[in-house]
Amino acid sequence: MKTLFILVTLILLSGCTVKKPSIVEYKINSQNIVPISSQNGCKSKSLKVAQAFSSSVLMSTKMDYSLPNSRVFSYSQSQWRESPNHFITQEILEDIRSTKLFKYVQVSKSRTSSDLILESNIEEFMQYYDKDNKNSYSSIVISLSLVDSATASVISSKTFDAKFDAISQDAEGGVNALNESLGSVIEQSTIWLNEVCK
Repeated sequence: MKTLFILVTLILLSGCTVKKPSIVEYKINSQNIVPISSQNGCKSKSLKVAQAFSSSVLMSTKMDYSLPNSRVFSYSQSQWRESPNHFITQEILEDIRSTKLFKYVQVSKSRTSSDLILESNIEEFMQYYDKDNKNSYSSIVISLSLVDSATASVISSKTFDAKFDAISQDAEGGVNALNESLGSVIEQSTIWLNEVCK
């Protein structure tokens, strides 16, 4: 009788446990194409890439998407491995280093001084769905300013944007579209830096 009671209790308790689905983490990987850098210009100057400015939403790991009428929701089973703000700053830094446009490219936390500072403002970074939820696309808008460290004056400033349709209407499709958009924005910004440095 005791054995039967224990068995029934275990069956009832196992039925009450709820399995939480695992959270899938994503990272930004723009896979951008680096244009050929100029032969002179900024190669004698050092550059510090400042941490990007953005809304507090882009400083968290929540993965948001937007429905019509400006309604914003978060995916329940998907999130960023690190905040988009961090990822985007890192992508910009790595891309500029690979162009060899500058003598040195330093991170924002570096204690060393630099000739120039690159400031970025992430104005938009979102996956948007249409009213039927059958299609979605990514949209990114980033403003960049090249600043002279000695005078704190802006040498040049420009806003870049890109939109790409998502292949699948889920978090993974949104991430892939955002990667393509970011790659386009970074490529545009590298061409702009190349022109500024001539």
